[in-house]
Amino acid sequence: MASLVRALRDPNRWRTIGDTVGLPLVSLVFHAIFLMFLMSFGGFVFFLGVSPHLFWDVPSGMPTGWRLAVIRSYLLAFGALYALVWCGYWWILRALKDGKIRTFPLHVLAAWLPLLAGVYFADPVNNPNAMIPTPVAEITFTMSTALMTASLFPFYSAAVYWLVLSPSIRRPRKIGRLLGLWILFAAACLFLEPYFWHLAPSIYEGIAGFPTR
Repeated sequence: MASLVRALRDPNRWRTIGDTVGLPLVSLVFHAIFLMFLMSFGGFVFFLGVSPHLFWDVPSGMPTGWRLAVIRSYLLAFGALYALVWCGYWWILRALKDGKIRTFPLHVLAAWLPLLAGVYFADPVNNPNAMIPTPVAEITFTMSTALMTASLFPFYSAAVYWLVLSPSIRRPRKIGRLLGLWILFAAACLFLEPYFWHLAPSIYEGIAGFPTR
């Protein structure tokens, strides 16, 4: 009994539990809430800003011309929001932990789980009775973006933490590194976009049931 009391009074034990269980759960919950925000409010803003002709009458494969340019602009805007939010999250968490997040890989894994669960359990199926039908190009864009986000998230988090937020790096260099990192990942998104666009229908067979016009 005395040993149990001593263990409960040990601050290092509680600190370890917080670093390995508590804070990773916070990262998981934060990402889940952020994803719900994107799917609700973010989707509403996206719907209002998109031209009604953007995703309709798109032939099989990647869109071309002005459609592709607009889709890529939305992709980069989404990526910028995601990158900014998670850079801020890791920066705040690192500041709260005196410049070092213990068990950082565990935090990334916990934050990654909502994304992995989302792309794994997603089952897009067309609803023919919907008041506002969803074109096949739009659902392909949504699912391909989700797959790409899930693929790049751990790499971006690790790069921000070790290459930008390190206390040994001066502030001017941090800004330069962060901008360079954002440019690098923006280029990666544009490069990987066609691959995930063609990959999404093979993973989610229900995409084929959405209308084109």
